[in-house]
Amino acid sequence: MVGSKFPANEVNHQVVKEYRQHEWEKTHKLLDDYTTVCSELKVQAEKLVIEAEDAAKGLIELITLHGIVKLVMGAAADKQFSRRMKVPKSKTAITVRKQADPSCNIWFVCKGTLICTREALLGMSERTPPPTTTMNSLSSQSELLISRSMPLGHSESMRSDADLVHEHYLSRHRSKSNSFDSYGGEFIATLCHPFSVIDEMNNLSLLSIDEMNNSNHQIYKESLKRQKAERDVIEALRRAKTYEDLYAKEVNRRKEIEEELATEKLLVEMFKNQNSEILEQLQKTSKQKLELELRIADYDNIFKDLKEKLLEAQHLLSVLQGDCEKLHLQRDAALKELEKLRRNKEAVTTRRKGSINFTEFSFEEINRATCSFSNSLKIGEGGYGSVYIGFLRHTTVAIKVLDRKSMKGQLEFHQEVEVLSRIRHPNLVTLIGVCSQARALIYEFLPNGSLEDRLVCKNNTPPLTWQVRTRVASEICSSLIFLHSHKPQPVVHGDLSPKNILLDSNLVSKLGDFGICHRTDPKGTFVYMDPEFLSTGELTPSSDVYSFGVIVLRLLTGKPASEIVKKVKEALEKGVLDGIIDPTAGDWPFVQAKQLAHLGLRCCEVNRKNRPDLIGDVWRVLEPMMKITSLPVSLNLCGSVVEGNVPAPNYFICPIFQEIMRDPHIAADGFTYEAEALKGWIESGHKTSPMTNLTLSNCELIPNHALRSAIQEWLQLHPQL
Repeated sequence: MVGSKFPANEVNHQVVKEYRQHEWEKTHKLLDDYTTVCSELKVQAEKLVIEAEDAAKGLIELITLHGIVKLVMGAAADKQFSRRMKVPKSKTAITVRKQADPSCNIWFVCKGTLICTREALLGMSERTPPPTTTMNSLSSQSELLISRSMPLGHSESMRSDADLVHEHYLSRHRSKSNSFDSYGGEFIATLCHPFSVIDEMNNLSLLSIDEMNNSNHQIYKESLKRQKAERDVIEALRRAKTYEDLYAKEVNRRKEIEEELATEKLLVEMFKNQNSEILEQLQKTSKQKLELELRIADYDNIFKDLKEKLLEAQHLLSVLQGDCEKLHLQRDAALKELEKLRRNKEAVTTRRKGSINFTEFSFEEINRATCSFSNSLKIGEGGYGSVYIGFLRHTTVAIKVLDRKSMKGQLEFHQEVEVLSRIRHPNLVTLIGVCSQARALIYEFLPNGSLEDRLVCKNNTPPLTWQVRTRVASEICSSLIFLHSHKPQPVVHGDLSPKNILLDSNLVSKLGDFGICHRTDPKGTFVYMDPEFLSTGELTPSSDVYSFGVIVLRLLTGKPASEIVKKVKEALEKGVLDGIIDPTAGDWPFVQAKQLAHLGLRCCEVNRKNRPDLIGDVWRVLEPMMKITSLPVSLNLCGSVVEGNVPAPNYFICPIFQEIMRDPHIAADGFTYEAEALKGWIESGHKTSPMTNLTLSNCELIPNHALRSAIQEWLQLHPQL
């Protein structure tokens, strides 16, 4: 299993068999490669494969059993190698280093480098080890050389012909180094004739020199025989010791099993006792149940009596509550009146200090500007009052006189005005001032009327192009994001419809009629209103998203709002969207039109939870469209001549100063501002975007050289500006 191991007795027998076969094949392949290298170098070697559960324990027993006096093994996995490594890192290497027979001289290597050496004890490393167990009809004595899949390090003092075997093996299989890593803690065991690989090659050269000395040769043979006899004795002793250890383990295991059986017997007796106690407890519980049933019957009778008394008490309580509520109403009315007087006083004080950014007009000025509210100057009428065009203090303005029924009192009026005075956005109608006495709001005048008038081409006005419509959708989305991000609580428009979207002389859209009582008493147009709000009465920012979706579909098709969602959905399903797109808007890019159709339908989902987020979803679709429509061609699309002057393109205007930018810079929110204006905005303590009201990620400004060049070129063509 990848990343884990299981005991063999808990896994299917066939799986265990296949696993063992796979591991066996890997081991033999690795050893076969090694013996092939030895054969090519004319070094005689035989395979010896030992299988054990504990690698360290198996190696220690192998060293002891075969009397190994020279051992090469890995110090750690190759991936753990570092030049600073001075001691073994793997648990197997550390255990072998500590517990291996002291007569064995061990070299620890890692990734072809000698890490350290454990020298054999003085006087023991020179003794001849006992003979090893022969395999495959081996009759001569052998010495076992054990190493990892990497050769001994490059230490010049230890290089021998055995090193050549390992290096030759490594050079042939260097491309397969990953296969060596995969074996982790596996070892390669090689049986060599009668000397170790390290000594054999040296002795061969010595023998070639001493061939003439026959007497020395006979002495050497006698020495080998004596060493063989000593090894046989040592091997017999060690085998006897091994069998004794196995016997002791079996005795201990038997004792443990007997103790476990005794423990199990005690547990069985204990369970029997517990069973008897449970039966006794069950009998007691049955008796108690009968007693409780009798008590319940008695309590039922008592409950009936108490219920009758409770009904009488409830009648008396309702009478007292009625009296108490009257007293509370009187008290609340007095407290509200007191609070109203206090807030009025605070509102007057605040206005005197100039903390609210608007102008206070007198009733006489409003009356004179509207010619006593003449119908000839009335330019609009809605659920919250009438709108008049007027001329105040040398400025053409729009004066909205609120219906007395739409506001609860003077205090609520000032609270709403305070909210409106603090909200500033390029796509929101600017509040110039108020007249508390007439309950009037004075706004900037937008000469191109409402979006509703332009969609139906009122007074034979030219239809809006698809570029203007796309930009209007983006501007309304930006203004809604700003309102919904207002602190301490979001501002919900509640009556979002084309009649409340006004257009200035450059056909830049500005959202009006927001913030006045919409949070508590909305009076929106029915076809634009959120279905969930109509059923629950709860007004949320998601309600504006639904209205925005209907407006997007109207901009796309030019059709009335009634059943427009159903018509667009059917057109998309049938693949005939181009048949309902407004042809008077020009040649819509089909991909963009399809995106707007899908976006509008998503916003018009009946369930609020399924509607998209304005910042994360809607703005991501509209922002690229807005950038395309803001190219210089927009001069011909949305510009108009007002009083003999050519208006500047909207993207030339600073959102803060509302003037043509001379030094445009891009802020962290992606919008372009006059450098001086944004620096003043930040230095005054603002940490949010003037456009989205979201926190700026940083205060860095990037010069917009392309826009600056375009503005300068435009100003050269219009020197009068």
